[in-house]
Amino acid sequence: MLRCIILLTLALTAACNRDPLEVQQVDTDERYESSGLDKLQPSASEGWTDSGGTLTASAPASLELLPNHEELTFSFNFRLSDGGKGKLSLGGQHALYLPSLELDSAAVMRSPVDIRPNVWQNLELAYLPATEATPALLVAAYLNGNLVYYQQPLSKGSATPGPLQLEVTDGEMSVTGLSSAGQAGKASMLTSDGEVDLNLPLIHYAYYDVDGSPETFDDYDEEEPVKEGYISRFDLGAIREQGRDYAIRFTGDLNVPKAGDYAFFLRSSTHSALYIDGKEVVALGPDTEGIENEGTVNLSEGTHEVRLDHYQETNWTHLLLKYAFGEQKRRSFNDMPEGQAIATPRSAETTPVETDDRPYLLRSFLNFPMARVYDYTQKRTHVINVGELDGPHYSYDLQNGALLQIWRGPFVDVSEMWEDRGEPQVVRALGPAISFDGRPQWTTEGRNWPTEATNLQHRRYELDENGRPTFYFDMDEAGEVSDRFIPTDRGLERTLTNSAEGETLTTNIAAASEIRETAPGVFETVNPGLNIQVLELASGGLRLLQGEGTMRLVAELPPGEHLTFSLDW
Repeated sequence: MLRCIILLTLALTAACNRDPLEVQQVDTDERYESSGLDKLQPSASEGWTDSGGTLTASAPASLELLPNHEELTFSFNFRLSDGGKGKLSLGGQHALYLPSLELDSAAVMRSPVDIRPNVWQNLELAYLPATEATPALLVAAYLNGNLVYYQQPLSKGSATPGPLQLEVTDGEMSVTGLSSAGQAGKASMLTSDGEVDLNLPLIHYAYYDVDGSPETFDDYDEEEPVKEGYISRFDLGAIREQGRDYAIRFTGDLNVPKAGDYAFFLRSSTHSALYIDGKEVVALGPDTEGIENEGTVNLSEGTHEVRLDHYQETNWTHLLLKYAFGEQKRRSFNDMPEGQAIATPRSAETTPVETDDRPYLLRSFLNFPMARVYDYTQKRTHVINVGELDGPHYSYDLQNGALLQIWRGPFVDVSEMWEDRGEPQVVRALGPAISFDGRPQWTTEGRNWPTEATNLQHRRYELDENGRPTFYFDMDEAGEVSDRFIPTDRGLERTLTNSAEGETLTTNIAAASEIRETAPGVFETVNPGLNIQVLELASGGLRLLQGEGTMRLVAELPPGEHLTFSLDW
């Protein structure tokens, strides 16, 4: 009995003496869904040092990433020192400069850029090289998920491909997470559970005006298109210039990751036909009944030519295309599915909400997570956006207490809450945002992080004398928790408080592809890029939850304790 008492006393003493800033590492089942890109491992180059997969060099230094590349998608994380500058050469002939992201040809940025020194940034781009007839095309470029360029033609150069090369021209640069694929956009893949995900990474379209309202239109090869371009969805609304009497021919290369029988389901308001390798698979037209049809084709593993012809002779515009493989449920095949949120480019016309020296609180819907153009996202319906003059601003989910995004500069665009009968009823951040994973803020389990907040209920928020809110929630039987944000010169200061009685709770600090401790209580994250410092944590402790391709920094908060930390970006 005495021995048991002594052991218990020692255990309690050890727990009490534990430094709350000491990080405990815990393995979890959480995994990051593959982007479809392959890791790039450039050979060692003079001037670059490798530290745990992070390459660092001081100017002048260059790194050849891919020799004589053609079409590609490329992603990497980079960090520049104060005054640091660099250059990314596409195809050996087109330059994208860092940190400004300016191109060496006349170009229009879709969103502003705010790259600060000593903070990790993520850059992803899709590129098509020049041909004898067309200039090179920067299909899309994203900084931290924010669309910077879209369908941007580049200055005329030779059609001969060159290397993908990164140069440090001033100061110091670090890079990590280099990855690429040999197509411009998201390709087909096998998902983590082994299902086939078909996707045309880039679709060429040719648009025709049709006179006389003929019963059919088959003159795609004889007529001159009114316009041509690229898109990644069969989005009629983004291409058409009138309500009816037009035709569009879509073409693209499909990579099939697994051989077998594929069923395709076509739904159209008028005449549409799908061809694979020149053979008709499914069609709707004057000789078919109804607005739906299906067809099956056996496809080998590898690349296949896809063509979709659509002739619009009615005022009702509708086009959906799905596929199924084996026992899989039907999936969208580059269509614009109903009931799904699709990320689309922002209109040039905005309706901004102006902010002043008093915080502005705006309830709204929000498409989240931040998605690539024409990729799927979700509509969060219980969002509050808090704006502060020039920022920092943030969007917050009142259903699960999650911080969704943070940004500086102008506040929000509400045009999609008012135009076209208020659809899709969402706001968009007007500045370049840093986006988070959006999972619930609190849990009682603390290892495998929940995807839904089943035991959290938002009760209220209270404003202080400056008009800034503190958010209050109930954790089932545990009691009350709260959340408060204060803007700083570098970012935000956040305080999370466990007012529950008798139960230790676990709260989320950050989730990223990589989290590195640089000093006790000080961390840097990669994708998204943040610098985090724990300012107050009297008891409890920090945990680093390590999954497959993802990490999560969390804190244990005993009853009556609070956590204060800063987010700088």
